[in-house]
Amino acid sequence: MDVSISEILPEHKELFLNLYNLYLYDLSEYTGEDPAEDGRFDTSNNDLYLERKELFPYFIHYSGKMVGFVLVCAPPFVPDGIDYTVQELFLLKKYRGRQVAQTAVAEVMGRLSGRVRVEQLKNNAAAVAFWRSFYKRHSIIYTETAESVEIEGLPGVHELLAQTFALSSNSFK
Repeated sequence: MDVSISEILPEHKELFLNLYNLYLYDLSEYTGEDPAEDGRFDTSNNDLYLERKELFPYFIHYSGKMVGFVLVCAPPFVPDGIDYTVQELFLLKKYRGRQVAQTAVAEVMGRLSGRVRVEQLKNNAAAVAFWRSFYKRHSIIYTETAESVEIEGLPGVHELLAQTFALSSNSFK
């Protein structure tokens, strides 16, 4: 399978934000978010991924096509005691169920060492199932917690599941 990741650079801003808009569209099923008057979702805070050295955005490529992204954060954008969070994972629907995300996430995780946290909306059963499958496939022992949080710009309280685990520098080699 020809899956790879590449760093999202400032010159990829338009492509990244277009994909992020599709991601927010997918998530709207779980968040209740509506697009703005122009038909787009709010991607305004995502420029930070292209500007801050503590944020690690990656495109996912499959057979030479850009098909999604993985966004990773480090301090100060993570909770205390955590070295990295996998903040967002998006794959175009056409490529889901083909092990593309599993392969790309393993490549990203291979670049991390320390305490890692991954969060999903609890009502997003597909995301929860994906991450549990990923942990099982890679024999990752994790601690899971449930949390109620307010998400900036979205009404109400949202239920999250969060998994925390440790990675060593050779966990994915």
